[in-house]
Amino acid sequence: MHITPPSRGRSSTVSALAWAFILAALATLVFAGTRVVSGDLPALDVADHGAGGLIAGFAWVLERGPAILTLLLAGALATLLISVALLLRLSWARRAFLGLMSFGFVATLMATAVTPMVFALMPDEATTGAFIPDDPLAGMVGLLGGMIVLATALTALFAWVAWKLTRPQIKAEFEPSPADTDG
Repeated sequence: MHITPPSRGRSSTVSALAWAFILAALATLVFAGTRVVSGDLPALDVADHGAGGLIAGFAWVLERGPAILTLLLAGALATLLISVALLLRLSWARRAFLGLMSFGFVATLMATAVTPMVFALMPDEATTGAFIPDDPLAGMVGLLGGMIVLATALTALFAWVAWKLTRPQIKAEFEPSPADTDG
C-alpha cells in the first residue's frame, strides 16, 4: 500500500475541511466515549411507554441509548480516519469523504423530514405551552426547532463540502503525479 501523499498542490480548503472534521470527530469520540465508559446514560424512567406519541418516541430512543452511542462512536472513528486520509491527500480519501458527505446529507435530510411529524405528535396543549417559559414543553419545542435549524445547516454544509471536493482543481490534489506512477 502506497501511503506517500500526491505531490500536487495542497489547497487550504481541503486542509481546513480535514482539520474541521478531525476536530469534530475527536470531540464526538471524547463526549460519547466518556458517556459509554462511565455508564452515564440517560435514565429510562422519565418516559411513560403507554403515553404514545412524542413521549413514547423519546422512550424508544432512551432504550436504545447505548446502541446509538456505539453507532455514534463508530461513525466518529470512521470520520476521523477518513479526515486524516483527506489531510494526507491519499488517493482514496476524496471518494471516501464524498461518500461520508453523501451519507450525512441523506441522513440529516431524513431526520429533518421526520421532525415535523414529531411536532404533529405533540398534544394540542404543547402549542400553547411552548410560549409559557415555565412549561416543560416549551423547552422541548425549542429543542426540536433548534434541531431543525441545525439539521438544515448540516445539510447545506455536507452538500457544499461534496460540491467542493468534486471541483477539478481539488480532484487534481488526489491524483498521483507522474513521478509517483513511474517508481
